Amino acid sequence: MTSTKVSALTVDDLPRFSPWPARLLGLAAWQPRKKTPAEANCEFDRDKWGTLLQRYVRAGASATLESVEGWLIDSAEPALGSIGERFELLTARETLHRHYQLVTDTLYRLLPASCIVELGAGYGGAVLRLATDSRFSRASLYAGEYTSSGRELLARLAAATGVPLQIVHCDLSKPSMCDLEPPQGGVVFTCMAAHYVPELADSFVDALRRFRARAIVHFEPCYEHFDALSLTGAMHRRYVEVTTTIEALCRCCAAMRHQALLRFLKGIRQ
Repeated sequence: MTSTKVSALTVDDLPRFSPWPARLLGLAAWQPRKKTPAEANCEFDRDKWGTLLQRYVRAGASATLESVEGWLIDSAEPALGSIGERFELLTARETLHRHYQLVTDTLYRLLPASCIVELGAGYGGAVLRLATDSRFSRASLYAGEYTSSGRELLARLAAATGVPLQIVHCDLSKPSMCDLEPPQGGVVFTCMAAHYVPELADSFVDALRRFRARAIVHFEPCYEHFDALSLTGAMHRRYVEVTTTIEALCRCCAAMRHQALLRFLKGIRQ
């Protein structure tokens, strides 16, 4: 039996799996447009988390986190993902697994911590995984989420699995941010949430500092980590420019760092 060697995938293969190269290069009709806060809320509160919540209720409120995520991603075709300058063809579930593996492994390196707080938790994909990971068993868990459907679905999933989790409304654009008072010495993180906020004032960092956390981690697109002198890096940068508002987070953190109000521990490239 002769094995067939699979050729390595490169950036040249990307147009076969995604419409974005043609859009970013101006080869396809597409108008760059960032979502307003109201549009982003509608996308998640109604179209995504709201739809998942309705299906969860129809299923008898007995579906697992993995099943709920399957409703969201299992119909998606495999996509070409980049890990640095390397490309791999991955299913949506494989991509999600790698994403959450990065989250849990990164947060684990920051233990021991009195608590773990996720801001912008959505339906709980990250924080509920921490709750079932024995490495985090000694840390109390908190979650803040902007959308009402996300909070309700998160609460239902947590209750169904017996996870003790305090859940509150959270608005990253407001000076007060959320009504949480976790114990000092915890770890606070956002996961693909802060980049949806178009404007972050100095109050954003002030609000984070009030948590008295030992570390704050943002799992967000990082413009500076993409190499502008490579085609892959340049396309990453352009994609971030036209689809996110991450520059607001970068500007805000850079200003606080300049004023010695913030100390960067580490940046992780993925």
